[in-house]
Amino acid sequence: MPAALILCGSAREDGVTERMCRTASETLESMGYDTVSIRITDDVSHCRDCGLCRGGRCVLDDAMSGIYEEFAKADLLVLATPVHFSGPSSLIKSAVDRFQPYWYNRGLSHPSVALGLVCAGSDSPRFGPTESIFRAFCATVGMRWLGQLEFPDTDRNGGEGAAEAVEGFIRSAVGASAEQ
Repeated sequence: MPAALILCGSAREDGVTERMCRTASETLESMGYDTVSIRITDDVSHCRDCGLCRGGRCVLDDAMSGIYEEFAKADLLVLATPVHFSGPSSLIKSAVDRFQPYWYNRGLSHPSVALGLVCAGSDSPRFGPTESIFRAFCATVGMRWLGQLEFPDTDRNGGEGAAEAVEGFIRSAVGASAEQ
């Protein structure tokens, strides 16, 4: 059974991003994936750029250890974040920065594909910077980027319609990927 790792970079419990992650998990499970969802918290320290990860593993002992374990087992990675000041949340950015061992050790086990779920409160947000960060992460690790769902205006709509959008996007992006 294929495995999917969903990283939720929202600080708000039961916010739009977390609800999008639940829908992604349910959709992927209905498609035959074994899913693990991890909500990133302040228990993930910032990368200290110490260079000690050249040996293949980050030396910081925190919540990233569990993320590394699930990442190594996953076939698909879902990165989910709200947009904060035109970029990803600091939580998910901290986690992405901690994948530095994959820069030094390209042979480490990782998902082959990744996609993003990005929401924003504004009716006209700038999703581009978040996508650039996610794409750069994928290129560094060696994952193929399947695209991202951009869901704006959550301050007004409260996330109404997000579940349907996520389900459609996941089915389309992952289904198309499986055919390739």
